[in-house]
Amino acid sequence: MRNGAYKTQTSQVSAQFINSNFVRKLDEGRTKEAEAEGSAFIRQKIRQESFAREVIEPIMLADDELDRDENSDQPKKIIEKEPDSVATFVPFSGTGPQRWFTGPRFAVYFGKTESERFRKNKFELMTYQNDIRKILSDNSVKDMADQEDIFFRRTALGCVNANSGVQRTPAGAFTPSAFVRGSQAIIDRRLPMGKMLMTQSLFQEAMNLPATLVGDSIARKHYEQGVEKEDSLWGMPVITTAKTDVYNTKECWMFAPQNYLGNFFLLQDATLFIEQRADIVTFWTYAVPGIGIGNAEAIQQIVFGQQSQIN
Repeated sequence: MRNGAYKTQTSQVSAQFINSNFVRKLDEGRTKEAEAEGSAFIRQKIRQESFAREVIEPIMLADDELDRDENSDQPKKIIEKEPDSVATFVPFSGTGPQRWFTGPRFAVYFGKTESERFRKNKFELMTYQNDIRKILSDNSVKDMADQEDIFFRRTALGCVNANSGVQRTPAGAFTPSAFVRGSQAIIDRRLPMGKMLMTQSLFQEAMNLPATLVGDSIARKHYEQGVEKEDSLWGMPVITTAKTDVYNTKECWMFAPQNYLGNFFLLQDATLFIEQRADIVTFWTYAVPGIGIGNAEAIQQIVFGQQSQIN
């Protein structure tokens, strides 16, 4: 759901009215309507704050698009990889070599992210001065987004650790040469550059780049406006995050474009579930994502400082 597409309340409607209306729908058995209103707001928040989704755009799967696992009843999606091929020079009277080709595949498995389960007396809900849906998004959905990012970084780190001599670029300082060497490492593997991901704290180092490296106009712009409005470095798109508890402040991740990297599927996007028994309302949010890296070489990690490896 794009920005501005979700429902909003006008300034003339108080948060208490929203919460009272929320409870009234539950009393009238209109639970699905209450869930739908919360879900519309929640899905927008998690798309903004899960940075794994900025690297690989998620795709919603229908039931009939799933594949069956031969050893369990766990849902999965099988993805076909590009088969390798070679070319050769032949004279006009000759033919190229012939071979049977096989198409490699990999499977993307799914898991569930779920918030805490909140319980509240419905009469107490009516006393809140804030929109209960905003409370849900702030306290629950951000936690779910963090879990997606934790899993995504763990997967990316596993790919790099398996080939650290090639896919990890040590760098002493935040300089253009560090990013050049990192991008060259990807390009040398015959992969294009896609996006970079780093913490906002690390991105601030761009303000230390002197005019002799970035030019007088860029240096003056950074001096006057900072780097918060920048969305690229040396022409490469940059995704910045404040999640220093997930992404290390001394690392930069480089990724090839999505069609060279992997897939992000959703069996169900963030959904608000509500259950009422007598005067007690229980609610929580959950989602069912699946992330798969089909090309482990499409990731490069730049590590700044003295550390040769970041866990």
